[in-house]
Amino acid sequence: MVRWAMTVVVDNTNVVRAGVPSSLDSGCPACGFSLWLPIAELSVSRVGLYDDARFPGRVIVSAIEHFDHLDDVEPSYLAQFMVDVQRVSSALRSLGDVERTNMAILGNRDAHVHAHVFPRRLDDANAGRAPWDQAPPHTKLSPETRNRICSEIRYALLG
Repeated sequence: MVRWAMTVVVDNTNVVRAGVPSSLDSGCPACGFSLWLPIAELSVSRVGLYDDARFPGRVIVSAIEHFDHLDDVEPSYLAQFMVDVQRVSSALRSLGDVERTNMAILGNRDAHVHAHVFPRRLDDANAGRAPWDQAPPHTKLSPETRNRICSEIRYALLG
């Protein structure tokens, strides 16, 4: 169940988060990990857009509770976290042009359990490869595209 979703307002310089509940915008109190562009809070996770024009719609699904390592997570919490990841994957695939989704749980840079969910399209520059394999350089989305994608993902999650 989605507990909260916000309207993201973007101008040419930054993201304006007027009225964003502190639970979604403040980051993890234990480690400071936070989402780039918060979209929604699901059962045990927060979902936010990762501003990446190579993979429009790439999102981060971040555990609400702090865990340094995946093997620190209680099995029942981990199961619900994966249900949230699955739900985000389904939302991305409902966008129409998304053929597949790739998921990655890394943790070597940020010690907070989170998953990257990459929407994959047939016309990706590195289609058929892992997201980081021969990917073009990272660039940001336009403000209009960020707004549109956040709205589409939010709508897909709220069903």
